Amino acid sequence: MAETRISICKICPACCPLEVTVEDGRAVKVAGDRQSPLYGGYTCPKGRAMPEAHYSPHRILHPQKRMPDGSYVSIPMEQALDEIAARLKAIVEAHGPRGVAVYPGNGGVSNPLNPYMGANFIMAMGAYPDRFFSVQTIDQPGKVIAQALHGRWIAGPNRFHDSDTWMLVGANPVISKMGLPINPGQEIKRSVKKGMKLIVVDPRASESAIHAFLHIQPRPGQDLWLLAGMLNVILFEGLYDHEFVANETQGIEALKASVAPFTPALVAEIADVPVDQILLAARTFAGARRGCVVTGTAPHFALHGSLLEYIALCINTVCGRWQRAGEENGHPHVLLPEVEVRAQPLAPYTPWDDSVRGRIHGLPRTILGGATGTLAEEILIPGEGQVRALICSGSNPMVSMPGQVRIGEALKSLDLLVSLDVEMSNTARMADYIIPDKQGLETPACTQFTESMKYYGMWTQGFEYPYAMYAPAVVDPPAGSDVLEIWEFYYELARRLGLQLTYWANPAGTGQHWEKPPVGFELDMTRRPTTEEMFEKMCVGARVPLEEVKKYPHGKYFDDLDDIVRPRDPACTARLELGDTHMLAELATVFGERGGKVVADADYPLLMTARRRNEVLNSIGRMNPRLIGRQPYNPAYLSPVDLEKYDIRAGDLIRIRSRHGEIVGVAEPESSLRPGTLSMSHCFGTNPDEAADPLGQGACSSRLMDANAEFDPLFGQPRMSAVPVAISRLVPETVAVAAE
Repeated sequence: MAETRISICKICPACCPLEVTVEDGRAVKVAGDRQSPLYGGYTCPKGRAMPEAHYSPHRILHPQKRMPDGSYVSIPMEQALDEIAARLKAIVEAHGPRGVAVYPGNGGVSNPLNPYMGANFIMAMGAYPDRFFSVQTIDQPGKVIAQALHGRWIAGPNRFHDSDTWMLVGANPVISKMGLPINPGQEIKRSVKKGMKLIVVDPRASESAIHAFLHIQPRPGQDLWLLAGMLNVILFEGLYDHEFVANETQGIEALKASVAPFTPALVAEIADVPVDQILLAARTFAGARRGCVVTGTAPHFALHGSLLEYIALCINTVCGRWQRAGEENGHPHVLLPEVEVRAQPLAPYTPWDDSVRGRIHGLPRTILGGATGTLAEEILIPGEGQVRALICSGSNPMVSMPGQVRIGEALKSLDLLVSLDVEMSNTARMADYIIPDKQGLETPACTQFTESMKYYGMWTQGFEYPYAMYAPAVVDPPAGSDVLEIWEFYYELARRLGLQLTYWANPAGTGQHWEKPPVGFELDMTRRPTTEEMFEKMCVGARVPLEEVKKYPHGKYFDDLDDIVRPRDPACTARLELGDTHMLAELATVFGERGGKVVADADYPLLMTARRRNEVLNSIGRMNPRLIGRQPYNPAYLSPVDLEKYDIRAGDLIRIRSRHGEIVGVAEPESSLRPGTLSMSHCFGTNPDEAADPLGQGACSSRLMDANAEFDPLFGQPRMSAVPVAISRLVPETVAVAAE
């Protein structure tokens, strides 16, 4: 007998509601929940392929222990936990608590408790924040840094659904779902049909760009120049909101002086775009009533991510693109705490400590935790604080981090590597122990995590409506399996090590920008709480109690809540900062380089950029046959102009070289791609000690990067896009040699 149960997809923070058909205790079909008040039945291919993931023959259902010959054997969970705890204890005794690190990844969002418990574990070890590495410092860390330096507007930015212009810089929400979790393709179509003038900055005509009023295709890596040039036009043509700037900001003259050299003509030359497009974009955006400039992941990959985000924030601020008194809150709370929302800023602050410098590159300690780009060196370089044990929880650094060969050497050298995963990922294949995690339909879910993402940089995630949903687990793990949720693993490890875990729950803010600080709960270390009990702690102080949200199985739009923004408190003296000295000094450096850091040359004439595909999230989904279908690899997309130039045909194997390494890829034409650009998805490929498989597992683009060659001076994010490369067609007799 089949029945339909309601759940939430947790593959990414979009949290799409699901209808799950269950037969004999197994999920056999997943579709979007047609009764959802917001999503209207939307879900992406990854969500619809969840049954194939849950019951995949590749799924790990029992803990695995690596044997001396490199093979794995199944062992009971209790034995695995005991042995891991014993080895960690020995490592701490020999190297101190900083010898242990954790690295949570996107696979951990199957439960929002997971990444936080990893941080709580390192806190209990006494090694936080330095030994808490996360995808945040390798993805878009500049969003948090820039927000701290600029200040945060409490009422939030203008909302997409009622704006009349919007600028996407290297962002493609139709595929990434970032910023528009609710059916992004339809949301963009609907807004454009209503009259929104969408401006897209991207070297390729992305799935979002096809709806654009104006699509600008700059040379990869020059998005920052473009934004500085637009800001020049807005300021020197007087197109900004003079009243808002006078009342709510400081530093306008310093900002104006700093962008003065970025004239439209020079920017057009550096970015290689028509000057008329720069003028049209700036005048269209500034002349509109409502809208925002938002950035995606790829522009942050090209270095200067904090500065890029800071300039975007400055454009939004000088144009007054923040919710005002009497308007609705831009990102209202439901499962987050009740806070007073006013039309005023939280004051800027410096989000790093220059007095505490790291072992690698002398980077300052920031509010982001350990600099993930330095992880390989933290493992390989001897000395006090050298990492000897690493716990990867839902992360896959073997393909996600730049410099695959170097990170491979590092992971091999560890005294202990633990991978918490659901399948034999690239990193799991190198681990001493593999701890199987529960899959998404096997755990409860709620939308609190998506709400909270608004604090980690503008337009990362979050709801523009007072909406919330809870869903219980809908199926059990397969019969006979021995699996743990990631948060449960950290709890059990702490208990065995005699550590007291404190769970810090439901913060409204990050860094020093607190609307309400987190609530600390000391966990009972004699009895592991249930996930439901932890959810109650997680949502403590929620504006709408979790128990109330549970009454609405399809989610609820709590439109009866008062979300009107209050006026500025007369006692508030904070102002948004337009003239931060650190950012403007970096802008002067960028101007002095004249874009030369990311300009291709005769030896490496193409620039490689990153892209996403709808069927996978980083490396999640690569082993799912329903998702990868006939194309399990990641093509190397090239303009037809470049295919002809280099005598390459669709489907040819090509050698792709950078100054740091080489890979073999599969050429595929893309007419919408700017000539001189090579576009590839990341997180594919085999490990360095495995046979290359360009037509199967694909090519690992991170081998073309070096985490130590170029990196951000604050948080060490290496260059991961706009990487100069050269290509050549492989003739059949050279393919086997190149693949070795």
